Order: sequence, then C-alpha cells, then structure tokens
Amino acid sequence: MKYLYIFLTVIALHALYNLINYLRYPLIEKYFLKNFSSDSSEKMDAMSRKNQIIRYIKYAGVEDRYIPVVQPVGYGQLASSTISVLNNLSNNRQDIASSVMNCLLEAKGNYWSKFINSFNPFYWLRIIIFIPKYIFSYLGIKEESIVLKIFQLIYWLLAVIFTFLITVFPDEIKNFIFSILNIS
Repeated sequence: MKYLYIFLTVIALHALYNLINYLRYPLIEKYFLKNFSSDSSEKMDAMSRKNQIIRYIKYAGVEDRYIPVVQPVGYGQLASSTISVLNNLSNNRQDIASSVMNCLLEAKGNYWSKFINSFNPFYWLRIIIFIPKYIFSYLGIKEESIVLKIFQLIYWLLAVIFTFLITVFPDEIKNFIFSILNIS
C-alpha cells in the first residue's frame, strides 16, 4: 500500500509540474514580447529573463532550431552560417522571432501533453519498460546509440529472468532478500 501512495504522489507531482508550466505560458510569452518594446527598461527586463525563457523551452523537450544567415563582409563577398534561435532570443529579426514563438507554442503543447499523459497508465508503463532509454537520454546519449540498445536488451533480459524467478521461487526469493537486509 505504501508503494501505491508513492506512485500516486509521483503522478500528482508530474501532473502538477506540467500543469503549472502550461499555465505559465502567458507570462513567459509576455517576457519574450518585451524584447520588441520601445521602452529600454522593458528590454532590460526581457534580457534578464532570457535564461528563464530558454529553460521553459528546453525543459519541455523542444530542440533548438537553427536559421541560415548570409551577411555581406565587403568587396562583394558573403559569409553564410547558421545561428541558434535560442541563443539569439532577443534578436528583432522576423524569422528568429517567429521561430522563437513557434518554440514557445510547441513547449506549451508539450507541457499540456505531459499533463494529460500523467493520468495515462500506458505512459507510465512505457516509462517502466524503457527506463534505460530515459536514463541515457538524461545523460545526453542519443537514442540511436548502440550502447543504449545493449543496455535496453540487458534490462529486458534481467526483467524476464527476475519475473520468472519470483513466480517460480517466491518464498526462496523473499527469504534471500530478508537475509540480505538483516546482514546490512
């Protein structure tokens, strides 16, 4: 019963965190739009909140976007590169501003989706089944990595073995765990 309360608490905290971030969207949007104000104090306020806006977007799982830029460097020469949308958050260019707005809207949608998924049992089942994927993703390892796939297979193999052992030898497993806990 204790584990059920813990699980329900995790669900409630997950839902609350994502609902709060979903409801924060108008405030974050207001901070972003201050970049385009003619009042210098509002622009300063927007600059001081730049990291807050970036975190809002990144914590929602929205990837940074890159925009191609071509600038004249003189003597008929052009320099081309790509720039990060999030690093140029306060830039007044229309393509950057609209891309940031798209990122903000995508983040808002992601927070709402995560809030709804908090109550979906299949969402939690998927997290349990793919625990190594989520851990490695947190550590910054790509999903396509062979290391992740190997750990995922080992995890599934161990899960099948432990499930088999627990169903075939429940009393022996219980006694073994209690003996280990009493020694510690």
